[in-house]
Amino acid sequence: MAFWSSIKARVGETAKRPLARWFIGGAAVALIAGFLALLYERGPVTLDEGTEKITFFRIGAGASDSPYFGLGRRLAAIISRPPDAGPCEPGSPCGVEGLVAVVKSSSGSVANVRAVSAGHFESALVRSTTLAEASRAAGPFSGEKRFANLRAIASIRREAVHLVASRGANIHTLADLAGKRVSVGDKASGTTDVVLLILRGYDLTARNVEIVREGPARASDMMLHGQLDAFFLIAAVPDPLVADLAARGAIDLVPIDGEATAKLVDSHRELSPLHIDAEAYRFAPALDTLALSAVWVCNANADPALVHDMTKALFEPGNREFLPAADEASPLPKKHDKAAEEAARQELMADAVANLPIPLHPGAARFYREEGVLPEK
Repeated sequence: MAFWSSIKARVGETAKRPLARWFIGGAAVALIAGFLALLYERGPVTLDEGTEKITFFRIGAGASDSPYFGLGRRLAAIISRPPDAGPCEPGSPCGVEGLVAVVKSSSGSVANVRAVSAGHFESALVRSTTLAEASRAAGPFSGEKRFANLRAIASIRREAVHLVASRGANIHTLADLAGKRVSVGDKASGTTDVVLLILRGYDLTARNVEIVREGPARASDMMLHGQLDAFFLIAAVPDPLVADLAARGAIDLVPIDGEATAKLVDSHRELSPLHIDAEAYRFAPALDTLALSAVWVCNANADPALVHDMTKALFEPGNREFLPAADEASPLPKKHDKAAEEAARQELMADAVANLPIPLHPGAARFYREEGVLPEK
C-alpha cells in the first residue's frame, strides 16, 4: 500500500477531487506509463499487492497534445479506482475497483485500430469513420484483412464537420466549392478520407476542385493570406481555431445539408446529422452539418465482466463531469432534480450506442440492456 499512499499524499493536498486529479495529473500518469512500457507487448497486467489486486488497462489515444489524448485522460479518470482510493461516496467520482487505466500516445485512429486488434492496447479511441473503413478493409486498410475483432464500448463524443470558407470567397454551399482552392486535411490525418467521401457525394473531385492537403493551423494561415478559399476541420463544437477566426469576422461557416447529405447518412451509418446553434460561434448563424463520433473500442476477447463494469462507471452520476459526451448535453438544473438527472443519464446512454459502425462488446451490451437502453435478447 505504501506505493499508492506516497503518490496520493503528493497530489492530495491540492487536488479538488483527489481520485480524478490523481489520474489526470502528469506525474502519476508518467510514473505508471513508464512501468507499463516494460510490459507493452503483454495483455492486461494484474498484480497482487497484499490482499488487493491491481489491473493495469491501456487506452490508446492520439498524440500527447491532441484532443483525443485529453479524452483518454478523462476516461482514465472515470474508470480507475486504485487500491487505497477508499470507498465510493454518493455523488462523487467512482471507478472500477482495483483498476488503473493508463493513457498511451499514438499516431491516431488508424494506428489504434491495429494496436487493439493485435493486443498491444486493451482499448483505444477511434474515429467512427475509421472504424467503418477497418471493418470493410477500405481506405487506409485497403489490401489488408477486415478487422473483425474490434468491439465498441461507447461512443464518447460527437465531432462536427466544419467547412470554413474565407469571407468574400462567395462560398455559401458545398456546390460553391467548384473551382476553389480547398484543403481537405493533411495526409496523415483521418480527416481527408471523410472529406473526400463528402465531396464525392456532391460530385466534387480533383477534376473540379483544387485539392490542398494541409492541417487546420496551416490551412487557416494560408486562407488569411489569400492562398486558400476554404478548409475542412473535424472537431468538437466549439473548436478554438474556428472560434478565433469567427470572432475576427474572417470566415463563413458553410452548411453541409440537403438531399446529397441525407443520402450520405443513409449509406454510411457512421455519419449523422448535427445542428450547430448560433451561440456556438460569434458572427456565425446556426447551421446544419454532419457529425461523426469518437468511439471507445476494445478487442472482442476482452473480459466481459471488466467491460461491463467500465461501461457502468462511465454513466455513474458522480462521473458525469468527466464524461466527454456530457459537454454537449443540456446542463442539469441547478436545483437537485432526480428525475431530470436520470433523464439526462438515459439520453447520454442512448447517444453512446447510436450510429456505431461495429458491434458492441458483449459486456457493454449487457450493461445497456440492464439499463433499458437496448432491448432484451
